[in-house]
Amino acid sequence: MSEVRRIGKYEIVGELGRGRFAVVYRARDAQMGREVALKVISGSLAQEREFVERFQQEARVAASLNHSNIVPVYEFGEAGGLLYLAMALIGQGRTLRDLLAEHGPLTLEQALPILEQVAEALDHAHAQGAVHGDVKPSNVMVEQAAEGVRATLTDFGLVKALADSTALTSRGTLLGSPEYMAPEQADPERAAEVGPAADRYALGVVAYQMFTGRVPFPGSTPATLYAHEHKPVPPPRSLCPGLSQAVEGALLQMLAKAPARRFPSACAFVAQLREAPLAEQQAARLAPLYEQLQAVAARQEWAEVLTLGGRIQELAPAYRDVAGWMGRARDHLRRPPRRPLRVRPDWLWPVVGGVAALLVVIGIAVVVVPRLFGMLLPPTFVPQPTDTRVPPTATSRPTETPLMPTATLLPIERATPGRYTATSVVPTATLPPIETATPEQYTTARPPAEASIGDTWTRPADGMVMVYVPAGEFLMGSSDADGQARDDEKPQHTVYLDAYWIDRTEVTNAQYRKCVEAGACREPECWSVRDQPVVCVGWGDAQAYAAWVGGRLPTEAEWEKAARGMDGRIYPWGNGAPDCSRANYSSCVGRPAVVGSYPAGASPYGALDMAGNVWEWVADWYEEGYYARSPDRNPQGPAYGGLWVVRGGSFYLGRDYARCASRYRNFPLGDWSNNYGFRVVVSRAPG
Repeated sequence: MSEVRRIGKYEIVGELGRGRFAVVYRARDAQMGREVALKVISGSLAQEREFVERFQQEARVAASLNHSNIVPVYEFGEAGGLLYLAMALIGQGRTLRDLLAEHGPLTLEQALPILEQVAEALDHAHAQGAVHGDVKPSNVMVEQAAEGVRATLTDFGLVKALADSTALTSRGTLLGSPEYMAPEQADPERAAEVGPAADRYALGVVAYQMFTGRVPFPGSTPATLYAHEHKPVPPPRSLCPGLSQAVEGALLQMLAKAPARRFPSACAFVAQLREAPLAEQQAARLAPLYEQLQAVAARQEWAEVLTLGGRIQELAPAYRDVAGWMGRARDHLRRPPRRPLRVRPDWLWPVVGGVAALLVVIGIAVVVVPRLFGMLLPPTFVPQPTDTRVPPTATSRPTETPLMPTATLLPIERATPGRYTATSVVPTATLPPIETATPEQYTTARPPAEASIGDTWTRPADGMVMVYVPAGEFLMGSSDADGQARDDEKPQHTVYLDAYWIDRTEVTNAQYRKCVEAGACREPECWSVRDQPVVCVGWGDAQAYAAWVGGRLPTEAEWEKAARGMDGRIYPWGNGAPDCSRANYSSCVGRPAVVGSYPAGASPYGALDMAGNVWEWVADWYEEGYYARSPDRNPQGPAYGGLWVVRGGSFYLGRDYARCASRYRNFPLGDWSNNYGFRVVVSRAPG
């Protein structure tokens, strides 16, 4: 094949690479006047009708994949007894295999851009029903572009076409690359199991190699395939001690023997890798917090146990036995306090007995003696009570004196805004109802009664622009088909909401300062740039501000509808995957961004920053299984609970938390960190 100078309309310029079943040439399309990468299949295979049909089928699938990280397929055909596939030529690119051979292991920062692009390409292909079947470094082209490293995945479908070749299978020819084969791919008896999960396993092997400098099971022998099926993966940190535990955990999960135990998508795997530095920081924060929790639990300081437990669960919801400690703390706080048993001196009891006997004697003297004396005297000598009241007439009625309690109840006073302390924590069962100020106390202005989608209204109290959400039904939560959904997002259900107005962005520092200066809000634990969202505020702070401007916190349902609209979209802008032009997530900026910085991520109603930036408090208590019994009209959340719901994700969390249906919870008086803010809802004025 090396002597070929022309194939159909393609003029061969030079050879780019050679494998067992094909040769890739640099060629020029004489008709279109462009250079291409021309993959020419072995002549013997071109004579096999079944293979030719399968090759054409897979070529059509590959040509239909339209993704920036998948090499475009221009055409396929046959000329001079040779099958060929014409693809885009990557200009100055080289393979990832060449890069690793030259550079050696990569750091997480160097590897992430490549892995993320390959993962997005695979997820796109899998969504179209295509499986690559041979993901490996030599099938990933890497080039330096203006925006950074660009990775392109090549060779879709060729292995699947080869697998159907009766000539190859009858000779027992091993297809694919053993070092990157998934366990189900390595066993001929499990051919029916090979699917997208096999591609994800291969991506895990590629990532393992990028971080450690070698594959888990080197070689191209049956022993290599056996190792993939039966032997444990060597811990990556044993080869690269500097690798974090979080990265190692993600790699081992992606290389699980059972396909169902791997990540549900390639992008979910990369998102876990991207969050690894944060996980390490969290681990460093969790250890001392847990030690403090154990210390206060030993001292039976149960309110402080709840505070510390809430802070730990914000960072890691299932961390060790924190949930158990918090349950014990709530049980103790719900019990009525025991009166301490006091030791009495020996002389006290005789004295008490004597006083009691004396009181009995006096009672007899006061009650019995006068009555007895009255019985002995004539009736005219019985004392009569003096009555100075005017006797009732026929038309008058006795004055009715209302019954009064023994002690007069004093009006409940609102606490002066100040700092919360650990002693402010109350057990769930005794939490008093939260009073909200009457809106007219602060402002009498109300939004218009008549409005439509796209209308806005500026709130006088703080200058916040609000957007209108009309009445109607929407789909709340996630379905079982959503691979990223968690149990507390299910079942997906239809909810009807009345119309309302919601803040276009989170409340800013400048706006919140007005409330502090008015004496209606507590000063937050931290201040930042005036147009960034106010953070370091608790649930009670958000409630106080909402009341001050004449509104309230949104319910969970109101927040989700404002974010996703009525078409069940995954993200506020639609179903397209997040990127740093639509949302501030996964360390795009590394801190809260100025509100409204991502207009491309607007919701159907024009609300901004509902994905990423900062978590947002909502009005509802948190309960994992609430959706199963939630009302289908204006749901208000559970009647009580120990944690409050937060929505919208954060600047440091991955795309999974940016989904409209994603929900989380936090302890309301626990940890006012730099990624908790809020927005306000105002009900539509009656028409």
